[in-house]
Amino acid sequence: MDNTEDKILDATIKLLDEVGWDGATTKRIAAEAGVNEVTLFRKFKTKNLMLEAAKNRSAGKFLNELEELLKIDPESDIQTYLRTIWKNSSKMIDKRTNLIRISMEEVRGVPFENKVLPKISKMVLDNLTGYFKDQMVKGTIREIDPEVAALNFFSIVFQMNMMWKVYGQNPPVEDERCLESFLDIFMNGILVNK
Repeated sequence: MDNTEDKILDATIKLLDEVGWDGATTKRIAAEAGVNEVTLFRKFKTKNLMLEAAKNRSAGKFLNELEELLKIDPESDIQTYLRTIWKNSSKMIDKRTNLIRISMEEVRGVPFENKVLPKISKMVLDNLTGYFKDQMVKGTIREIDPEVAALNFFSIVFQMNMMWKVYGQNPPVEDERCLESFLDIFMNGILVNK
């Protein structure tokens, strides 16, 4: 990829993050990249091809950043580990809300394995599953199905951080209260200890 294409894709990513898919017009992208609109189409043929290339580049960066954020000290206690996963995921989604929104609205014609959201989910679920398996081996947690535990935890993270933030709905509870209450329920269950 040449320097002009890089500038165009970087400008497109910036605008996608700031104003979303509909707001990233070719006129705005060209102005942000410091090129004319003809150059955009010479390099990418159609607006959709350019937006798709930018989304893919942005998704790659997002996945790399997420991978780094998931490198949490495996020796930390379970609540600290899960709290960190939650908060790091929240920061990433706050930073890249429009990419997530675009990923959630991908057209049906995109093969599942090429969609961004399943890649994000797989990365987080694999990380959590591995962590729960390690904790069982260490005897820190009882024998459970680590994949179901990972899915359970990730489901609430997905709901709080993606659905409410991405679609601008106000959660019925503030983030910190939801996090702490969920960790309590997740770690201690809902039954009264007798």
